Amino acid sequence: LCAIALLGAAIWNGYPIVYSDTSSYIISGFELETLKDRPITYGLFIRATSLNGWSLWTVALAQSMLLAHVIGRTLGSIGITKSLARAAIIIPAALLTGLPFVCGQIITDVFTPILLFTLYLLFFTTGTVRTRILHFALFLLAFAMHMSHIGITALILVGVLTFRRPLRRLMPGAATWRTFATVLPLTVIGALAMGPSLAKSKHSFFAARMADAGILQRYLDEHCGEEDLVLCARRGSIPQNANAFLWDADSPLGLYKDHHEQEEELAHIARSSFGEPALLWMHTKAATASIGRQFIRFNVGDGNGAFGEGTALHERIGRFIPSEIHRFDAARQMDDTRFWAPLLTANRFYNTVMAIALVALIVLLINGLREHALAGVAPLVLFLLAGLVVNVCVNAGLVMTADRFGTKTAWLVPFCALLMIQRRWWTSRGKDDAPAP
Repeated sequence: LCAIALLGAAIWNGYPIVYSDTSSYIISGFELETLKDRPITYGLFIRATSLNGWSLWTVALAQSMLLAHVIGRTLGSIGITKSLARAAIIIPAALLTGLPFVCGQIITDVFTPILLFTLYLLFFTTGTVRTRILHFALFLLAFAMHMSHIGITALILVGVLTFRRPLRRLMPGAATWRTFATVLPLTVIGALAMGPSLAKSKHSFFAARMADAGILQRYLDEHCGEEDLVLCARRGSIPQNANAFLWDADSPLGLYKDHHEQEEELAHIARSSFGEPALLWMHTKAATASIGRQFIRFNVGDGNGAFGEGTALHERIGRFIPSEIHRFDAARQMDDTRFWAPLLTANRFYNTVMAIALVALIVLLINGLREHALAGVAPLVLFLLAGLVVNVCVNAGLVMTADRFGTKTAWLVPFCALLMIQRRWWTSRGKDDAPAP
């Protein structure tokens, strides 16, 4: 039932929701090609869970099952052991937030919350050897799905290390050195799996961030007279938009002979800009503003336009998942009127829910601290909220601001509010299944 609720957006759409990047992931997995801007991991996941091109529905189902599993394990770790009690949190979270658009979309976004929950399970819970191995495997799978997970994981590990002693006092079984000794090599393995993509594009994404903030343009204005830079050929016409800089047909990146030349020059520009006080100040202001904007951007539907005949995605679904091309063509997403009009209402609803949930969560946290009634649930809530903040800072601070980046974790606010409401209800009624202190 939880998995079906998490698939709600895909069921409403009549087909798993797709994004422009879906096309790249499909070709990556089915032609075993590591693209310059994304690792091959998710492409292989699509190929495996689609049963080698049988259906994209099984991909969306696998994503929903994985997320439902790690959430269920996490809730079980704080004493919510009955399946109906877990469903009473997961299903409302799916119905009241944009979470089903994360699970039902053929893109890597669902693996960011899976990463957060597996890290919590690894560092703050115990279990059998078999269970721990499964959680380590899920962590590696989620970590290797997207390059932003390197920064997210690194910041979380630093946070756990920094607050290790108070965490151990609060949760005696938390954050053992053995866990660190296993997570760190897995992180290295995952980073190596993403190595080819990182080598080809890591500085390109940051250059796009600089262009979006106007920093790259100012650097070129000040240095093209003294440095022989390829981008100087486009001085004065660098788009002040990260998406245009990266993806437009006339992107300045087309000036480079290959990705080696591209990454070398963009790395030099980035390093040099941090060495100049004026540009460093621009970096700081731009990152702060971008992160602030990202906290209020989490509408669903970002980038989910129609992909009809003549688009790369349509051609690749027809080529690699041929049995579903007619169902793909009949999806709501292929009809702007049927797709966008309901989403406008949905996003207004989600924004209202978010505002109410945020207020409720703050009140519940304050009252819980005052009444000393947060034992068991507080570390999970604080960890998930910290994960939300880290996700926003990494994506908005290093790449760009986008609704899709916020949607990945914004649903955690209502989820945590529901969790705390259920705990207070349990406490007031003396339920046996209440989270143990």
